[in-house]
Amino acid sequence: MFRKYIKFILLILFFLIFIRFSIQQGIYAVEFNVIKYAGDVWVKADGKPYARIKKNDNIKTGDSVKTGRDSEIIFKNKEDYYKLHAYSRIKIEKVPSLVYGKLSGSSVYQFLDLHFYFTPLPAQGKTIKVVVRSKESKLNISSSIYNENGYKNELFFYALSSHTYRALAGFDVEAQPVKYYLTIKAYNENGCFTEIIHPFYLKKMLYKSGKVFLTDEKKDLLKPSKKKDEERKKLSQILSRASGKALWEDTFIFPVNSPDIVSEFGKKRMYYVNNVFSFTSFHRGTDLKGISGDPVFSPNNGVVVFSEGRITTGNTVAIDHGHGVFSLFFHLESMDVQTGVIVKKGEKIGCIGSTGITEGAHLHWGLFVSGIYVDPSDWIKRVF
Repeated sequence: MFRKYIKFILLILFFLIFIRFSIQQGIYAVEFNVIKYAGDVWVKADGKPYARIKKNDNIKTGDSVKTGRDSEIIFKNKEDYYKLHAYSRIKIEKVPSLVYGKLSGSSVYQFLDLHFYFTPLPAQGKTIKVVVRSKESKLNISSSIYNENGYKNELFFYALSSHTYRALAGFDVEAQPVKYYLTIKAYNENGCFTEIIHPFYLKKMLYKSGKVFLTDEKKDLLKPSKKKDEERKKLSQILSRASGKALWEDTFIFPVNSPDIVSEFGKKRMYYVNNVFSFTSFHRGTDLKGISGDPVFSPNNGVVVFSEGRITTGNTVAIDHGHGVFSLFFHLESMDVQTGVIVKKGEKIGCIGSTGITEGAHLHWGLFVSGIYVDPSDWIKRVF
């Protein structure tokens, strides 16, 4: 019996060695013919260092190819053409696999022209705008941001014109300040594609910390309950329905007169009940000073999608500004708008109060972008 196992293991090892030898000899390898190249292009065969590509060289399965500044290479297999753009790297498998940079492909000798940029620099608690431009219209675009620790966030591009598309992405205040990758893959109607993988680092922000003292009256609001779970689920479902039209115009405005921030976005807050520490949370909104009855205004155009009382946030109004951007207002004394109402920038929507879990009258303004709470003040300073 033991000898049979030995023979079986030896047979498997022989088979694996044969497969590896066959690939190295090109029996199962896919070879790509180099059509042309320009500038600095390097090729690395399996187990060998990078070397500059030479005239009449071809590339095959297992090779890595990278380009330098103002460089490119065009190559093909039996059916498809590929173009590796400047500052890019691929790994050759059955098809080229992009490691970073920009790769285009087509069944004809014609490539999709695609350019992108994002602004501002990514940071914890902040928003970025990703813009894609192309000479062609009607692109099908898929995109995401991910890191090597398992994080992934899908991006959705909306057409601003026939040749310009925009996606918005937010980073949570507790997002890891590590290396991330932005991926964009676009197809036109003829099946031509361009893929982009752009690595970047997320900036760590130094947010403040503070304490919140709650009274006995608010203590019971902290307890878990079925109703709180239902309220959380209901609002979450509403915030997941992104409108296909951008309703906001230019920069946002503060939703109160004479704005005075009493608790900044991102603040690490330690909650005390009867002077006894209860829990810690990061502030995912901006608290504005006010007294009960002070008016609250819409910071930009939108549609009211929620106007109800909740246990934790009190009287709450949510406004959909379009393209996955929502404003949320907590702790209101009164709500002057109903669900479905269209509101304009500066229109009164309610009054400041102290309903829900709060230590006093103020307005909590949260900005929800593509599934993540971000700093609202950025939207006052710049146009997204």
